[in-house]
Amino acid sequence: MTFISFNPATGQQNGVFETLSASRLEGCLQQSGEAAERWRQSSFAERAALLNRLAALLSANRERLALCVTREMGKLLSESLAEVDCCARECAYFAAHGQAMLPLARSLTTFEPLGTVLLLGSWRFPLWQLFRMLAPTLMAGNAVLLKLAENLPLCAREIEALVREAEVPEGLVASLAVDKARVAELIRDPRVQALGFSGNRADGARLSALAAQQLKPVALELDQAEWQLVLDDADLELAVEAALHLRFSNAGQHGVGAGSFMVTPAIADDFVALLATRLAACQPGHPEDLDSRLAPLATRPLREELHRQLTAAVDEGARLVAGGVLPESDGWYYPASLLDGVTPAMALFRGLPSGPLAAVVRVRDAEQMGSLCRGLGAHGGARIWTRDLVLGEQLARRLPFGRCLVNQAPGRAYPPGAAVDGHFNIKAFCRMKSLLISV
Repeated sequence: MTFISFNPATGQQNGVFETLSASRLEGCLQQSGEAAERWRQSSFAERAALLNRLAALLSANRERLALCVTREMGKLLSESLAEVDCCARECAYFAAHGQAMLPLARSLTTFEPLGTVLLLGSWRFPLWQLFRMLAPTLMAGNAVLLKLAENLPLCAREIEALVREAEVPEGLVASLAVDKARVAELIRDPRVQALGFSGNRADGARLSALAAQQLKPVALELDQAEWQLVLDDADLELAVEAALHLRFSNAGQHGVGAGSFMVTPAIADDFVALLATRLAACQPGHPEDLDSRLAPLATRPLREELHRQLTAAVDEGARLVAGGVLPESDGWYYPASLLDGVTPAMALFRGLPSGPLAAVVRVRDAEQMGSLCRGLGAHGGARIWTRDLVLGEQLARRLPFGRCLVNQAPGRAYPPGAAVDGHFNIKAFCRMKSLLISV
């Protein structure tokens, strides 16, 4: 089997890459187990030095790495540069603070590394969603097997080069070019002690079930929508600026991002009009051009699915305000699109479009907003826009979600997921060990 890398801006192939043979995969597993045993005996100073080398190399090679992400995943070069910078900061953070997060070795309660951890990354953030788990996992004393999405073999090769240049001990970090069937075999393999996954809920459930059969720990960062609730007295400019960032950055391809926009009557027309005006300036452009505002989608099937979602909603009665027309140019571009009059009965209301599409749902009042949100279940979040902070807090408390923000402008480039203070939990792949000594 082979993996084919495409440039989303042109639709042309970047290259064709062979999957690992069974013998090479077996060699990786053997090396990883041996490296994990050596690394668990390493000092915190050694681990910090390795992470600092990775941080320095990420910063030194930021332009090359960002170009690789842009040419394979399609995001704007400015966004790819920011992603690389986030990875460098994360490595440096755990190098500086990781030891303090874990009790000292002579403590009566310690956190011991599990061994070899398999990390499965999302295509949406090819580097970030791996490095934010990789850095604390290494600092905790584990070995790591990395599996990127199948449309990212170039990024996988760049990570391999980075690992070699950072003088990572042999076998400690390995990037695996394997298909989904091999991933299932890896999870069952007794030499793999834990699993980390970023992606959609269906794949997360399937992988968790495989790990549960082996009683292996799993850390999940699952896709979820964040519904936007815009009340009559909201700061219109602030709400629209947030909508542009939350729904149209990264070409709308967020695992944790804005779902439908529920808007009350007095502000609805103005919200739609202002958002449409701003979208007119958000034209697709080549992602390597730093002045571009909107990148192509990562794959052709993603664009086809997004267009299907939009046309289905229009057929059901939604009004197309902006975009919605497949471009004839090369590449997998899609225009910034806006639908008004989406209803809770439409499939688009409950979903998270993977692309630059905003759906406006007109609701009667805050009470109806709360009722609709409770019907969505506990998975997800909400961002509420209102000048009445008492009303905003009351509404947030009635919602079923675990994360509700009131007037909180988006200030973080990437979603925190399963994190402590915005960082992945360094103890996620550790085993708590108690030591009792009788005198």
